[in-house]
Amino acid sequence: MKKPITLILILILMFTLASCAKTDEQPEVSSSIPEKPTLISDSDIENYGTDGLMTERAHTLGITAANYPKIDGSTSTQPISAAINRAFYNNDENENFPNKVSKTVPSYKRLIDGKVDMIIVPYASSDILAEAKNKGVKLEFHPIAAEALVFITPKENTAKNITLAQVRKIYLENGIKDWSSLGGSNYKLVPICRNSDSGSQSQMDNLILNDQAMHPAIKNNYVELTMEGMLEQVAFYHSGGIKGKPTKSYALGYTLYTYLQNVGEITGIDERLKLLAYEGVTPSEESIADGSYSLAGAYYVVIHSDLPKEHSARKIISWLTSEEGQKNLKNLGLIPASKPA
Repeated sequence: MKKPITLILILILMFTLASCAKTDEQPEVSSSIPEKPTLISDSDIENYGTDGLMTERAHTLGITAANYPKIDGSTSTQPISAAINRAFYNNDENENFPNKVSKTVPSYKRLIDGKVDMIIVPYASSDILAEAKNKGVKLEFHPIAAEALVFITPKENTAKNITLAQVRKIYLENGIKDWSSLGGSNYKLVPICRNSDSGSQSQMDNLILNDQAMHPAIKNNYVELTMEGMLEQVAFYHSGGIKGKPTKSYALGYTLYTYLQNVGEITGIDERLKLLAYEGVTPSEESIADGSYSLAGAYYVVIHSDLPKEHSARKIISWLTSEEGQKNLKNLGLIPASKPA
């Protein structure tokens, strides 16, 4: 009697174990696992799942979605970054489209730290150059379009010209209080400045202030954080703003020439502003291009000097400084670089 009972118990146990195994099934694992994953080449990426993503120009230069460089820059050069992207991608719906930028000084810091491959910016301040040197990074600058620092005031102001000595006395000493000293009316002169990490402030430091500290009364009380804000502050300060009362004052500010022209075409703010001549020369596309306007500079593509020759960033630089690339920049309202790299 014991043997049949034992046999029955064994059969019940085996059935139970089999049932548990079925309710706890695991995915099948292939017995033939490759030793290394299959690698997809750049040419494969162009034809595998990205049909129509890149332009013919990108294919010609060997630029793909995989090797497209990481680009950053200033607010004023964001349209350039967008134009580059559109030259190599067929639409804006791509992960590299520059919907935002870090601004001038932060983008320089990101480049120095190796977080991006190239930046499009005005020339670096002495502080940035020193930081790069301290970190053992050599920067390489490629001018791609001319630009200039310009001084602005409301169109109602009768003043027409400003000199280097006057700008320095205003911003370093807070030493000129009214516009009569500059040939205008006896209205209060209100100097507006930019934040230290902006491109226009870098140019102000480089070209005018020689890295001397701006007077604290100006820096602490009249700083504007955006390029658009600078234009609006200067245009409307004397009217007292939206709810304020008009004052007997005109603001003085500074910005970048082509930025003002391009924003003006969109918003009309340029019609509310006057460009002051500097040392007797009025800023214009011609005076900036030929260098007669002495505050002329450039927008640069900046990279690490040890970036490999075959890197896609260098291919984009070559394209930007080519006849086709310069034509694209001119279509953006920019002034072609007088001395292409």
